[in-house]
Amino acid sequence: MKDLSFTQEFFLCALKTKGSTTLTNSIENATCLLAGTLLELLMGGYIEIDTKNKVQIKQALLPEKEYLSSIYEFIQNNKPMKVETIAEKYAFDFKMPDQLFQLVARSLVKDGVVEEESYRGFLKNKFCFIPKETEVTKVIEKLRAEFLEQGEISDEVVVLGALLNKSGLIKKYFSKYEVQRLSERLKEIKYSEAGILIKKLVDYIDTWIVIISTSGSGV
Repeated sequence: MKDLSFTQEFFLCALKTKGSTTLTNSIENATCLLAGTLLELLMGGYIEIDTKNKVQIKQALLPEKEYLSSIYEFIQNNKPMKVETIAEKYAFDFKMPDQLFQLVARSLVKDGVVEEESYRGFLKNKFCFIPKETEVTKVIEKLRAEFLEQGEISDEVVVLGALLNKSGLIKKYFSKYEVQRLSERLKEIKYSEAGILIKKLVDYIDTWIVIISTSGSGV
């Protein structure tokens, strides 16, 4: 089993214990899934943001990153647009959020950390994705170990912590004290010299949540 990316780990933690058919029932969860996808594409060098804040394709997407393909192809097939515009289009599109959900979910089924069940819906079959509790625990314990103990924290874990914090899911897994400590550590990283890039990434998440929350869409 290969290591999961922070986008996959966030998704795993966002699934309901008994299974989920979507994340769009929570604006914060849906937004943070998009944020994780864009940040992973950015940090992986697949896209870049120019001086005008417009997103462009930088290199081909590797096969193992297929779960990011719906957002990658959306950027590839359109003229360069600002990250805010991508968030707006995502918010107003009924298909894009579901495509992203399905791709990430099935990548986790393939990796053996999520189980898939199908059932008959009103017009077609629906699919429910159930997280394996042991795998969720592994992600949370990794986060706890890096954030709550003194020492260096990887950029990937910082982004995962920020996604869980901004979505509100952090309260599902951590005590009140631990949430406070994690928030303090995020602030320390954001305002340190080494955390300049991470600060920008976390600020993007804030911006995208506001855009999608006020879009009036069905996300």
